[in-house]
Amino acid sequence: MQCVIFAAIKTHSHTQWALVTGAASGLGASFLKGLARRGYNIVGVSKPGDCVAEVARRIAEEYGVKSQGVDLDLSEKDCAEVLKEEMHKSGIHIDFLVNNVGIGGTSEFIESRPEGNRLMMDLNMQTTVNMCREFLPDMAAKGEGYVLNVSSMAANFAMPYKSIYSASKAFVRAFSIGVRGEMKPFGVSVSVVQPGAMLTNPVVIEQLRYGSSMARMSAMTPDTVADSTLNAAFKGKAVIVPGTKNWLTLGLLRVFPRPLKTAMAVFNYVRTKKKAAAE
Repeated sequence: MQCVIFAAIKTHSHTQWALVTGAASGLGASFLKGLARRGYNIVGVSKPGDCVAEVARRIAEEYGVKSQGVDLDLSEKDCAEVLKEEMHKSGIHIDFLVNNVGIGGTSEFIESRPEGNRLMMDLNMQTTVNMCREFLPDMAAKGEGYVLNVSSMAANFAMPYKSIYSASKAFVRAFSIGVRGEMKPFGVSVSVVQPGAMLTNPVVIEQLRYGSSMARMSAMTPDTVADSTLNAAFKGKAVIVPGTKNWLTLGLLRVFPRPLKTAMAVFNYVRTKKKAAAE
């Protein structure tokens, strides 16, 4: 499928620009808001039909910055390259890149569909790699810039019923730390954030209602996660875990033996499924 792009404005301003993928709602929109509040002009990218240009425009008006909305399916081949070229044509140098786009899900692997598995791996891993490959060289040449890749608390151990998702987020974490070491001599800071449960939409909130008490207690709003994450990224932190309760959870995960963590994940899945079926 051919990449389709719809650009909102053309500018040659030297004001700093931030680009956020998966920016039409949830954590992505919160990153747009947080960066606009810090004075960045914003570029929001999301798949066609998500109305990301309108989301970016409203945020930009609130904080007195410029905005651009791009309708683009980043799972398609060469779309990161197309996006980079579009920014170049518009005279926009990206100073802060947030690779937020991705998909999750909980299911039994043997019931999964190959096309769905492929999409998850492409968006969660390959798109992050492609975006970094396209935008990091300009940051390195300029001698400054920030990249923030979105991983997950699920990256910390292999999760039954989230097997591909947790593996893909572990990849994002390892990739980010590796590239960070390469980019440090150029003055470019690469960070990775591992959010826990977030109150992003009614579906997720309903899932949390059936889930573990630990997940419900540690759940945060996207705005809170974004603000905490950006503060840490601007300080140059490598791995960011927003929220004290998530840090405590991470500490427990590190000391629990693998069989126990696996058993806990299986138990939570079965319990959640039973609760949902009972209502």
